Amino acid sequence: MSNKIRNELNDQKINQDNTTLLLKYGKQYNFKEILSFIGLRVIEGVEVVTGDGYGRTFRTENTKGFFTVTNRPEQSALELRIGCSDIKFYKKIYNKVRKMFDLDTDFTGINERFSKDRLLSKGMVNGHVPHLPIVFDTFEFVVRAVLGQQITVKAATTLATRIAAKAALKSDKNFPEGLALFFPNPSELLALDLEGLGITKTRQATLRVVARAILNSDIKLTAKQTFDKFYKDFSALKGIGDWTVNYVAMRGLGMMDSFPAGDLGVVKALSKDGQKISGKEIIKIAEKWRPYRAYAALCLWNL
Repeated sequence: MSNKIRNELNDQKINQDNTTLLLKYGKQYNFKEILSFIGLRVIEGVEVVTGDGYGRTFRTENTKGFFTVTNRPEQSALELRIGCSDIKFYKKIYNKVRKMFDLDTDFTGINERFSKDRLLSKGMVNGHVPHLPIVFDTFEFVVRAVLGQQITVKAATTLATRIAAKAALKSDKNFPEGLALFFPNPSELLALDLEGLGITKTRQATLRVVARAILNSDIKLTAKQTFDKFYKDFSALKGIGDWTVNYVAMRGLGMMDSFPAGDLGVVKALSKDGQKISGKEIIKIAEKWRPYRAYAALCLWNL
């Protein structure tokens, strides 16, 4: 945790009677844009997006709870409200939510560089590169990424919602409306019967392979590793390809230079006159966007 963030957090009282914290951001922060992105991908019951905010449930080995995030533009801050019995967990939630809404990236150099790029500049909003929405629960996102292989965002979201509903891990009655469920962890997913949910047998098998690998520590869902290490370990699993590895590295771990070259949106944005270009060509083009290729992908998606 940086000294700036530590001081900001320490200035706010944390106790069981005060669960509201302010997360400061810079001058240019498009909360609606990132909220819209997340809104297309919410897992019903676990997450909720309203016109002015986001909320979700969470669990650890020692605690469970929820949080909501709303914008306070007059204070140049996001308001984070936490409902959790373990005060010691507040700092972790605070830090994870800052990453989730990409509040600490210095965009000065990225904006300047991408604004001069003929293609990427078209995907910027008011001269600003889109913020990178990094997920709160990485395992949950891995499940989504596996489900999302070769199908639409909407279809993958539907399948993830069905898994949460089938697991039926209910939250407390005092949680906010729409936050009725917890998403299953790797052990719970392995024990879950996925038949009848519309998930192919191949995807079911991949989900089980991934869950076992996480439990056995064959792969680690942490940003404290090199991309090459993560790529080697994750791609070694049956059913995991280049797109899945890069997408998880990008939005699951926040690795800024990961790049899902095979993503349909990326392919479409880089195709010329309706003619698709090869993966090798895409990777070659993307070399000039290092070390911020994840942000380049966001710009391409905007196209």
